[in-house]
Amino acid sequence: MPRLRPLLAGIVLAMACLGTGAAAGGQPAAGDELATAAGAFVDSVGVNVSTGDAKAGWALAERLQDAGIDHVRAPAAGSDDPALAGLRALAGAGLQLDLAVGAGTDPAAAVEVAASLGPAVAAMEAPAGEPATPLRRAVLAHPRLPGVTVLGRGPGADAQAVRLDLGGRCPGCVADELGSGDAAVQVTQVDLGAGVPEAVAARYLPRLLLGNAGLAVRTYVPGQGGDPGPGLLGPDGSPTLAYATVARMLALLDDGRSQVAPDRLGFRLTGDVDAVRHRLLQKADGHFWLALWVEEPGWDPASGQELAVPGHRLRVVLDTPVAGARAFVPELGTSPQRSLTGPSGSGRPLGRIDLEVTDRVLLLELLPRRAGGAAPRATAPPSEPAPGAPATPAPATAGAGQAVTPTTTAAAGPAATRAAAAGEPAAAVDPASRAPLAFTGSTALSMLAASVLLMLVGWAALFASRRRYHHRH
Repeated sequence: MPRLRPLLAGIVLAMACLGTGAAAGGQPAAGDELATAAGAFVDSVGVNVSTGDAKAGWALAERLQDAGIDHVRAPAAGSDDPALAGLRALAGAGLQLDLAVGAGTDPAAAVEVAASLGPAVAAMEAPAGEPATPLRRAVLAHPRLPGVTVLGRGPGADAQAVRLDLGGRCPGCVADELGSGDAAVQVTQVDLGAGVPEAVAARYLPRLLLGNAGLAVRTYVPGQGGDPGPGLLGPDGSPTLAYATVARMLALLDDGRSQVAPDRLGFRLTGDVDAVRHRLLQKADGHFWLALWVEEPGWDPASGQELAVPGHRLRVVLDTPVAGARAFVPELGTSPQRSLTGPSGSGRPLGRIDLEVTDRVLLLELLPRRAGGAAPRATAPPSEPAPGAPATPAPATAGAGQAVTPTTTAAAGPAATRAAAAGEPAAAVDPASRAPLAFTGSTALSMLAASVLLMLVGWAALFASRRRYHHRH
């Protein structure tokens, strides 16, 4: 037995080396991340507006409905205010209203007028700098305003109202005022800053909305542009490039008002990931949507100059490979910029996706594997919700650019989603199943090193055994 100790130690050492190499060369370990329901994200988007008369209110309601926005924040109107007709138009169109009460307004009078708008009133906001308790008491005392949320700062508010003043800076360049998302927070005002070009606003606003997802119950972005900076609409109510970009993003992520409990996805980002931000979402059909963007300033407020943001090349490594993927850039349209599948004719799933990410939001739709290795099913791209953006080069992606046939797919529950992602029938899901070992270059090198080490240990053991034999004889 003593003669075998060096050999056994060498075998253990070699196996440890082999195991380490296999772990390094196989699918990299990825942390699970809980997705945000796509429907919940769409519902979190709101816009600040000034209503005007009834005609202006109906025109505004049509514009916002075309963009997929259901929540509107507007100043609360008095009983003799012409803007009340505009609020009635928004309410009649089915939009949900957050009414901001003006300073010095009697809370009971504001609540009485709000009650005349019916169930369209979802929230009322206390004046800035004033306690929310008087407004809360007035809302609770009115029988026709059940369930209305009271917004404000401090005690008496159901949700804390936060104002974000970017001052021309990028959304990720300002101090975090939302915290971890544990408390109920609504971003009621966003000021991009005077002088910010529309092209920059079209990149900042979608990134701001995605960055706030899961942290703020709702984010109200600017409507008509003005001194605080550009918004979704021009001074005459015409749509801006930011409107088109946000509308396309919401159209791609629209889930038909579904807000199912999302699943988790194991993935990681490698490569040039500095300043790259992401948000993981999931629809009721089981498809994950990974939003990616570079959070760097595209505008210098000091010099008044636009800044070029270089693209970042990175790789999305999936813990569970998918049947295919599609890359969308909402600023460019609602059609996929690239469709990606495994190597042609190989039948192998897609586990690694190489992309170039810029300061434009990129939406990566991940198509889950289906039972029996069937072709992936992709939801049909939505129709164009707004005038097309100027032609811009498409993002660079790496993969087999084979078309994925767009089809519609029925909603599936979490169990069916996990089964599809694993490429197995729902009744035969094995949570302990793993993909076979992938023999990559690093794995082969580790095996070669382990073999050489085992050979050397064997020769050493043989030499030691021969010396003991000659010593005894």
